[in-house]
Amino acid sequence: MEWIFAAVNGVLVSFINIRLLNFWQLNGYRFDGAKRMPRLAVSHALYGAVNAVICYFIYMISALKGFERGGHIYVIFCILGAVWFYFAHKQKDARTPLKITKRCLRFLIAETLFSSAVSVALCAAGKGLCWNGVSLDLVFMPITYMLSPAIFAASAAIIYPLEQAVARIYTEGCKKALDAKTDLVRIGVTGSYGKTGVKNILKVFLSEKYRVYATPMSYNTPMGICISVREMPPDTQVFIAEMGAKRKGDISQLCDIVKPVFAVITGIAAQHLATFGSIKSIIDTKSELSDYVAENGGKCFFNTDNDYCKLMYRDNKGEKYRTGVGGECYAKSVRSGREGSEFILCFRNGEEVKCKTRLLGEHNVSNIVLAASVAYGMGVAPSQIAAAAEKLKPVPHRLELVGNPSGITIIDDGYNSNEEGARAALRTLATFDGRKIAACQGLVEMGKEEKEANFALGREIAFAADIAVLIGPYADDMREGALSAGMIDGNIYVRKNLHEAQELFSVIMRRGDVLLIENDLPDGY
Repeated sequence: MEWIFAAVNGVLVSFINIRLLNFWQLNGYRFDGAKRMPRLAVSHALYGAVNAVICYFIYMISALKGFERGGHIYVIFCILGAVWFYFAHKQKDARTPLKITKRCLRFLIAETLFSSAVSVALCAAGKGLCWNGVSLDLVFMPITYMLSPAIFAASAAIIYPLEQAVARIYTEGCKKALDAKTDLVRIGVTGSYGKTGVKNILKVFLSEKYRVYATPMSYNTPMGICISVREMPPDTQVFIAEMGAKRKGDISQLCDIVKPVFAVITGIAAQHLATFGSIKSIIDTKSELSDYVAENGGKCFFNTDNDYCKLMYRDNKGEKYRTGVGGECYAKSVRSGREGSEFILCFRNGEEVKCKTRLLGEHNVSNIVLAASVAYGMGVAPSQIAAAAEKLKPVPHRLELVGNPSGITIIDDGYNSNEEGARAALRTLATFDGRKIAACQGLVEMGKEEKEANFALGREIAFAADIAVLIGPYADDMREGALSAGMIDGNIYVRKNLHEAQELFSVIMRRGDVLLIENDLPDGY
């Protein structure tokens, strides 16, 4: 019977650890930077302690009263307790549910087996102990729940070598598939912001002349790129790989897989400082792409509207091009508004072409110029680039203009946020007519600079918006910043989560308003 109870315990521990697994998955199966996990682990341990005490009394009283089914009562209580714990910690506003991938299933199997083994060990430890003539074997089992965070971490460590082996199999297969395409032009796109936007723009521009395939959505990790390559059409001539990073060495790993001959650097900002540690570390990491391409005789393109990119351009030893003010490719006579932007695109040989785009914000003009420089360098004519610019569509949740039957204009910039991106979104909001409302959840992964960065963001909100709706754990910092910039306290609303903010929108908003949704904070925060 004890073996059955141990197996039940193993399953229940995995069940109550689902939210831990969800946050771990959202953090790329890494523990550093997983902000919500330590707090949730503490609640797991407290739940386990309470559960152990209650189960102890249930089983002991049942045994002392002569109930032969005391163990069954214990199991029923454990199941009910685990179900309660799961739903108590399942966020109503969770936006990114757990994805049951093969890796996830492998972990769940390992965790269930390990927690069952811990249950058996605890049961064996209690077998030789008695209280008032009652064996303590089943009484020790609930301690498994108290140990659930440690069991989770240990299971991750146990399965780590297997996951490394699986990753090697995938990456080696990806390398062979790419190496087999000897004529394939490979482009790497990286930066702290603008990666997905520039990637998508470049794909549209190059499609005027080539058969182009780009990594979908935000697939910018080793496994994401491996999955993308498996879906690549066999007649692809140009492969564009978005490359993300949270720590030094990440880009080098991606370069080893993709082997790019073109490097595109979109811009550097203080993002992921919690894992990078400093802006210098971010620059060094993003430079891994441009250094790799330069060393292998390729071409590097830098958006030198960004000051940090200017430094990277200066230090690069390969064939290099810069865009923006003072660059070989730039935009002039820029006019931006709620319908998009119009500008004249100037190329390095003196050619000029008039461009029009539906993409919002002057920062998207900068993205277009960067992508145009690459496309021009690959033989796409300026007239083709101009025609393609008119076809560009906003990336979902990145300054996407959303219609509303109530006469309210919504600018959806909810995908994520950094200092540069938030400033660009707020500048775009300022170009609209009507009462302007900024809903913001703040900047994350900023390390020691988090408070200061969110204070500064609050000031930016005050300059661009008439009303601020500040949401989540960073709301107070943003509120202080907005007040310091002269925003009236009565125009600042603070809400705990997005659900509460949505209820507020229905109360305060009216026809003609413009709402900017800036940064849909990930569940892990």
